[in-house]
Amino acid sequence: MMLAEWLRKEAGLSGTKIVCAEGDCGACTVLRAFPRPGAAFVAGAAFEYEAMNSCIATVAQMDGAHIVTVEGMQRGNELSPAQHAMRVCHASQCGYCTPGFVMALSGMLEKHAQADERMAMNYLTGNLCRCTGYAPIIQAALTVRATEQHSVALRYSDMNAVAESITATEQSMRVSHDGVELFAPATLREAVTFAALHPGFRVIGAATDLGVQINKGKPMPAALLSLHLVPELYATKVSRAGATFGARVTLAEVRRVSEDVAPEFAQFLNLFASPQIKNVATLVGNIANASPIGDTLPFLLIAGGTVHVAGRPGGKGPIRKRSIAMTELYLGYKQLALEPGEIITHVSFQRTPSREVLRLCKVSQRKDLDISAVSGAFAVTLGTGRRGKSAPCVTSARIAYGGVAATPVRMPDAEQALCGELTTERIESVAHLIAGSIAPISDVRGSGAYRRVTAAYIFRRFGNEVLRG
Repeated sequence: MMLAEWLRKEAGLSGTKIVCAEGDCGACTVLRAFPRPGAAFVAGAAFEYEAMNSCIATVAQMDGAHIVTVEGMQRGNELSPAQHAMRVCHASQCGYCTPGFVMALSGMLEKHAQADERMAMNYLTGNLCRCTGYAPIIQAALTVRATEQHSVALRYSDMNAVAESITATEQSMRVSHDGVELFAPATLREAVTFAALHPGFRVIGAATDLGVQINKGKPMPAALLSLHLVPELYATKVSRAGATFGARVTLAEVRRVSEDVAPEFAQFLNLFASPQIKNVATLVGNIANASPIGDTLPFLLIAGGTVHVAGRPGGKGPIRKRSIAMTELYLGYKQLALEPGEIITHVSFQRTPSREVLRLCKVSQRKDLDISAVSGAFAVTLGTGRRGKSAPCVTSARIAYGGVAATPVRMPDAEQALCGELTTERIESVAHLIAGSIAPISDVRGSGAYRRVTAAYIFRRFGNEVLRG
């Protein structure tokens, strides 16, 4: 059962609305606090509340979490700062989307005392107003100020609540209903044992994809494995070489860490979904979903991306771990080079070298909250050109695309052709090579011809940018 449906029908909290049931419109936004499994209890510690979409989140995965809906924002007869700002700025028309905007703004205030226009619009990216009343909503976001007495964390994070939640995360959970079994183990050993004993199992991460399928009435796998209670899968490790993220590290955390490790990737993640999605979705989930248009995949293909997997053949003996390069992971459409019963536990990628020029590109019908038609990742290392020549010299190159084949792809022939003195003629030659070496399909997001032209265009734009310096 989806959380939004449970809130409305079982808990009687009808302020949470359901419109798209796909995580796109934000009408179902709630605030969620969840203690990291394995965290030590600290007396007086406060929860961190973040906005999330409740229409595509399963109730079972909320075990150990604290959910605050729009009904929990008001203090007696006093509106919360977000509610008050929406009211005085006349930011509500039909009113159906208003609770979602209030909760998105409240999530912003949990992290920032006030916002400028860019921050406000970013935090409201995941909320749609069908009355087109955005101007007063943005004005409300610019005028709202956080107050200590209305802090959700301070109001609801009492010692007993925190202790109970931490205790809940230490216990494995198993739910069976209507022929479907969901298991949330508290250890990695339990996880890989379940995977080995349940052929055809599926890992359920943030359910940002599976939740949509469930809402559309598609059949569910008989066995679901949730990793949200396994402590080591929340680990983030940063080194001089790069970064490693556990399977439960959210895209919001990946974006924060990448500001130092891979700044271009961090900037790119600003266009990846809404804050509500990034607060729960994971980088490993985007990898494991295996979509040929997964936005992070071209970057990982050129950044030395590696997935680390674990399994327990037959459900017996020690856990077996191994690593798979991203360039070897995708065997075909939605097919991964995983052995039966294996799960991805971590992903790592290399730090962007200081001498490297890295650019990531996504082409979609709208800037935010849209699936790409074509995406590209380009990286070159520059050296000194021939004596007397001012043109830069490409000493190494890496090129990858999404949306042009059944899997995301590296393009070694184009990479080799790009090496050498960078000229307009070389850029044009490589662009033609790229267009001629792909055979993308046609679908609702673009024809095959459009994708070929677009793939060549975004490379040409990158090449000319490097040429101009």
